[in-house]
Formats: sequence, structure tokens, C-alpha cells
Amino acid sequence: MSEAENKSLARRLLEEVGNTGAVDRLPEFIASDCTMPHTHKQGLAWFREHLLTFRRCYPDMVITVDGQVAEEDMVVTWWTMRGTHSGDWGGVRATHKPILLSGVNIQKIRNGRIVEHFGGSNSLEALMELGVVNWAIGQPGAAPNGGPATPLGNSGVAEGPPSVS
Repeated sequence: MSEAENKSLARRLLEEVGNTGAVDRLPEFIASDCTMPHTHKQGLAWFREHLLTFRRCYPDMVITVDGQVAEEDMVVTWWTMRGTHSGDWGGVRATHKPILLSGVNIQKIRNGRIVEHFGGSNSLEALMELGVVNWAIGQPGAAPNGGPATPLGNSGVAEGPPSVS
């Protein structure tokens, strides 16, 4: 497939399956042995459950593709999801608040199907938006200067950057 066809496949997965919950169409997009190396998960069943979990948590979710780039068999898609947090997920009770989630998918495509999927999103920011996580700079676990958090009692944060010789 061409790079344009690969980008179309990745976009259509979000628009035609993600936005509708039509998980019966996943075999049109995802290879049966698709791997998600960052989670050590594999296969259509896991991908189906992952998508249905999102649909249960945000039943009115709408995913918008904000941009894409492709090189050979790899496609990177950045997206925005809007929805209402109406279902419990990961121990967080439904807040019934609107949410805005931004993320990126990196997918390898072979023979017209996604064979590898990596993804990430601004989950911490979204949890803060819902009011279920508080973040305060200077509090235990927060890094100086508003950087990423570090585990309590296991901080490798030094005073300033290391010296360069």
C-alpha cells in the first residue's frame, strides 16, 4: 500500500470504528496477530476490549484526527478525543464531566492491516481536568520547575542540570 493508503487506513480506524464503536469492523483494519509492544498485548480481542473500555467510559466520544505523517509502512496520527466521563474506569468513578484527551498513535501497516500499534495520551492532564488528580508544584512527588513527577522517596532529581565538560 502507498503511504497515502496507510494514512487513510489509520484515520478510518479512528473515524469509522473509534467514533461508532463498530468493533465488528476491526478485522478490516487490524491484523489478527497485531501486537502492542508497549503493553505486551496482542491480537484483535485485546484491541476490541481496549476500544470498548473507552466507549463504556466515554459513550459520546468523538475522535478528531489532527494530523498524520507516514514513511513507508509507518503512520503517526495525532488526535483529539472529546467526550463525557460517564463510566467508571481504572477505579475512577464517573464524574459526568466533559473531557478533552490528546494523543498519538504510531502504527506499522502490512498488507492493508495494522500489525503493530503504539499509543500514548495526556492521561494525567485529563485526570486533572476531571478533578480526580491534584497536582501541585513543590509537593512531595512533584519535580522542580513543573517537570514530570518522580516516585516518592526515590527521587533522582538533582539541583540543576549536570555539568558538561
